[in-house]
Amino acid sequence: MKRKVSNPSETFTVTDRNQKDVYGVSVNSVENSQLMTIHKSENQQVAIITNDESIFTVEVDNKKVFIIEKKLDQGTSKYTATSDELTIDGDLFGMSFNVMLGYRKVAKVRKRWTTLGNSYELTIFEDENEVALVGLVTTLDYIKSNKQLEIS
Repeated sequence: MKRKVSNPSETFTVTDRNQKDVYGVSVNSVENSQLMTIHKSENQQVAIITNDESIFTVEVDNKKVFIIEKKLDQGTSKYTATSDELTIDGDLFGMSFNVMLGYRKVAKVRKRWTTLGNSYELTIFEDENEVALVGLVTTLDYIKSNKQLEIS
């Protein structure tokens, strides 16, 4: 997954290990709220990410899968990601974490350094969570790249 988002109205793709495009991501500004749409081929929408002030929501099949929100912790602001079913173990904004379902690891995320920009390796062990995980990583990358959100 390579980030090419430099303005609020841009698109980029998510590729598999063979550099084949798997998902397209569209970023649009809607009345002071950011909206990202993740779609498969032929623009079939599979997830949306909405933003209401400091809260981002990743929705798949009209179900809120992840909520990413800004919280104050001892005078500094931090983002946390919560889910009804999945938990995150590791460094959320260092992009080095595992996603767990109970005691099972369903995915791992690692940052990869390239000369072309940020890339992330998303290894998915349970395919039914793929779209939600792509939405999570896309949202975290968007938040990190948007200097106006002041991530600490």
